Amino acid sequence: MDIELFKTGCLIMCIGMGVVLIFLCVMVYVMGITTKILGFINKFMPEEVEEDKYASKKKLAQKDNNEEIAVAIACAIAERSRV
Repeated sequence: MDIELFKTGCLIMCIGMGVVLIFLCVMVYVMGITTKILGFINKFMPEEVEEDKYASKKKLAQKDNNEEIAVAIACAIAERSRV
């Protein structure tokens, strides 16, 4: 095995990994700055929040489901105590 070929391969690997590391650091830095800028802009131009028309129906459906589960548990306990 030629040692020069191995050295060249390691050099290319280190350069490639360094470029990726620098790119990721720059990306995280830019994302942090963007978050701060958008937070500042959002104070003056907030986004509209849409209300969910079906939220109350979902809550009622979940409440009914919880009651059915409670009845099923009570029936199972009553059946087990009879045996």
